[in-house]
Amino acid sequence: MSETDPLLVRQLKRLGIVDLDEPPDRETWQKALARISDHYRHVAEDRSLLTRSLELSTTEMSQLHQQLAAERDRLKGVITAVGDALNVFHDVASTRPEPTSTHELTGTITVAKRQFAAKLGEILAVSSAMSASSGDSSEVINDIRVNFLHLADRLVQLLYDTAEKASLKKQLEVARAVQQMLVPSEDVHDRSFLRIAGHFQPAAECGGDWWAVHDLPGERVLTVIGDVTGHGISSAIITGAAKAACDLARTFSSERLTVTQLLRIMNCSIYEAAKQKFLMTCTASIFDPTNRTMTIANAGHPFPYIARKGSVRQIPAQGSPLGASGNADYQAQTVQLQTGDALLWFTDGITECENEAQEPFTDKRLRALFQEVASTGPERIRDTIVTAIADYRGGRALDDDVTLVVAAVQ
Repeated sequence: MSETDPLLVRQLKRLGIVDLDEPPDRETWQKALARISDHYRHVAEDRSLLTRSLELSTTEMSQLHQQLAAERDRLKGVITAVGDALNVFHDVASTRPEPTSTHELTGTITVAKRQFAAKLGEILAVSSAMSASSGDSSEVINDIRVNFLHLADRLVQLLYDTAEKASLKKQLEVARAVQQMLVPSEDVHDRSFLRIAGHFQPAAECGGDWWAVHDLPGERVLTVIGDVTGHGISSAIITGAAKAACDLARTFSSERLTVTQLLRIMNCSIYEAAKQKFLMTCTASIFDPTNRTMTIANAGHPFPYIARKGSVRQIPAQGSPLGASGNADYQAQTVQLQTGDALLWFTDGITECENEAQEPFTDKRLRALFQEVASTGPERIRDTIVTAIADYRGGRALDDDVTLVVAAVQ
């Protein structure tokens, strides 16, 4: 006889059947059969309940899956329709010429909004059909309508803003081109006893730096370098005023023009134009080939350097910035030049240029670099300093305009 199940053994013992090898009496046997019958009935009921539970769960899961699938399809349809509506604005912007006037811009936006409204109707129709099939209320459609109308208004504003930015960008490009015309080219400017090279790099579309080289009667040569406070289009306008004042002074006082007279004229022009809201530091120098001298006057600008026989020193000259006062006066200083001398003018955008650790380039570093390359010629000196500044900055953008002028005496 196989081993009896422990549960059955316990049940029989409760009925008083201890010896399984001997059959029980009739009454005990009837009780055992009744107990076994009850057990089978409970097992059958439990199996039936479990089966019904599984059937119900399966039905509910199937319904939930269908609902989720329907919601997924509805959302996919709405997202696709939104993308189609957004493409309306993109198509209008990409297929139509760029607006050149407010009237044309308004017409473009009107067309885009009309097409968007048509696409909105298609979206709402699709959403209404989906909502009806899924039993959703009309509040869903109303929310979609409100959100899409808000989106349309935002897109219209985006079109206006984009057009305005495009127009401003064009104006800045024109201003930048005009300012580039105010400074000489980066070619070396050769004169009878002098070679000059310069570099101008604005920090923004337009800059507040400016430099110039002009011929005067008697083979004299004028160089000017200036730096307006700040940078951008406002500063660029002031540099234009300074350039105009310099040209006016050269035209009417060319033979008698002095550096102090030039600074006074430029000071009056900037004082009237900027109303003390902008100032310009400036250095003006006139080279005389006959006497081999340079006469210099300074209006609050960094002192230039002169390199001679391996040593470098500053050329100090005092004076208030242009535009600070309507009746400012300036003093001139004359320096005797020798063959092989090199001169360097610069704006503070060079010495204050920072690296990624926000450490400035400094006058000390510029002076040492100038001393190292002073005998290599103006073009090489300029290029070496420009490269050193770019390498020092690394990936950091310019915080201020960078301008330098180099002259070598022959």
